[in-house]
Amino acid sequence: MTQRDPELQNLIDEAAIRRLLANYPRAIDRQDFTLLASLFHPDAIADYGVYNGSASGFVEWERVVSKPGVHWTHHNGTQTIDIEGDIAQAETYCIALCRQGAPGEAGYEQEIFLRVRYLDRVEKRNGEWRIAHRRVVFAPCYIADAAEPFPLPPETFLDAGYPEDRVYKR
Repeated sequence: MTQRDPELQNLIDEAAIRRLLANYPRAIDRQDFTLLASLFHPDAIADYGVYNGSASGFVEWERVVSKPGVHWTHHNGTQTIDIEGDIAQAETYCIALCRQGAPGEAGYEQEIFLRVRYLDRVEKRNGEWRIAHRRVVFAPCYIADAAEPFPLPPETFLDAGYPEDRVYKR
């Protein structure tokens, strides 16, 4: 196999890692547990504070604690990725929002607001980048009473879980 220019390879690897980390919000927000599992190596560790253990255990924990009709909205922001060979250290800032209940249910009147950073060790194995260890660091977070809803027609609310969400029907 021909060796690529190291700078070009670094850009290719960084793009693959960014795509991997960008798939996390889709997986967690849409409750797509197959996609979520695919982001981690089989022996990966997940340190979330509320859950600490194997990444596969985290996926199962999410499957149990997730409520149908209650979807998070994670917004990845500033990101740094330092690559050395087949190992990368990534830091991703994220803001996550979620109503505590589905429309019409208890909890819908309150919004969870999380400020987090994902500190990831990402490894390239068999040519594929996946998370090997994720540590989640929280900044002060809160639950706020939801203000009066913005007046939108009901047909504009297209937020749904896997596989009904429109992102899977493109």
